[in-house]
Amino acid sequence: MINPKIFYGWYVVLGLGVVGMVSTGMGGVNLGLYIPPMSESQGIPHSYFGLAFAARLIGFSITSWYLGILLDRYGARIPLAFTGFMAGLVMIGLSYLQSGWQLVLLYFILGAVGLEGGGGNLYQVVPISRWFIKKRGKAMSITVMGTTLGVCIFSPLTELVISTVGWRMAWRLLGGSCSLILILVALFVVRKDPESMGLQPDGTVKPEPISQTPSSTAPAAQEYSWTRKKAVRTYAFWALVLVHGLRTFANSTVQVFRIPHFIEQGISPGIVAWAVSVEAIVAAVFSLIAGRLADRMPPRFVVAGSIFLLIMMMLLTMNVTAPWHVFLATAFYGASAASYVVASNTLWPYLFGSEHIGSIRGIGMILTIAFGALGAPVCGIIKDTTGSYFPAWIISIVILSIVIVVVVSIQNLNPPDDFPTGGRRPTEDG
Repeated sequence: MINPKIFYGWYVVLGLGVVGMVSTGMGGVNLGLYIPPMSESQGIPHSYFGLAFAARLIGFSITSWYLGILLDRYGARIPLAFTGFMAGLVMIGLSYLQSGWQLVLLYFILGAVGLEGGGGNLYQVVPISRWFIKKRGKAMSITVMGTTLGVCIFSPLTELVISTVGWRMAWRLLGGSCSLILILVALFVVRKDPESMGLQPDGTVKPEPISQTPSSTAPAAQEYSWTRKKAVRTYAFWALVLVHGLRTFANSTVQVFRIPHFIEQGISPGIVAWAVSVEAIVAAVFSLIAGRLADRMPPRFVVAGSIFLLIMMMLLTMNVTAPWHVFLATAFYGASAASYVVASNTLWPYLFGSEHIGSIRGIGMILTIAFGALGAPVCGIIKDTTGSYFPAWIISIVILSIVIVVVVSIQNLNPPDDFPTGGRRPTEDG
């Protein structure tokens, strides 16, 4: 039962949090747990799993520009339900997999229908950007907590199901049930924007005309929304494209292969699965911290901090020799991943507004994700040829150091002189 006293935007946030949660059980973070049994059963080289990760990102980058336009115009409800249905079919297809090229093809389809799985999920970013302005960071952080809860649940659950009924049945059981949940949330919870329900962003009332006596009720926050055509002419847009592309490249080298690396160091799969669950708890805490900070200071500084945490995680991963090292490394990864998703997804509408954010991010993802997708296959190839992930991770650490400098250099964009002041964007001093 919907409580009319609670702003409906918070129901949308919770619904999208559930979407993020079940997405982790659809070949997202838990893909690493499938690698050892699928490699042993079908003889699939590690490079194919890297290619599959890349194919998912490339598939999404190809369709993201159009998906962004659809979400701007019609909202996420029907497109998200369609994605849930198609993702369910892909999960079933993965259970019948016989060779590496089939894995790559199915993951390409998964990305093409919109289930990107890399933290830039337009189905979450666009609706939240519309429903919230002043509380956007907080809303993003709650949604990310859904994803972290999914990691906490599906990491040990996936390991349990695989060890009990095998990897093929795991794809069917976990993927099919997650697909159904995603469809139900899309149809019965998600709505386009507050205006479609007679509401205002953040649950505030419509602002009074300037000539009237100010009301004691807080007016709705205002922000200037850049069009896609104007946004792509700014330094901020291209700097963000570079930052997200390079960060995705570096992150994908460790995201896919850290679990098999831990296992190669003599750590049991069960311990690794529980370590990833602890990662999710840490991520939940840091998502709230990042959301609070992103609402109170320019989000680019929070993005820079999250990238520094990723560098520390990679250094820790390269020096794992005991189970407690794994828990420490996964904790750093959780802190980094959650902080980055919250802060970066807040930074885009912070700079460009929410009205055209779907099309702006969609066109940017054609470049960022396609470039970032190179990381996993490059790492897989390096592993197959040298027997070690370390060269790829050292290169990634250097890249991330450069990215920190670039993101800090991004300056706030100034809206037109005739745009009303008093909006939600803080100054450089916070």
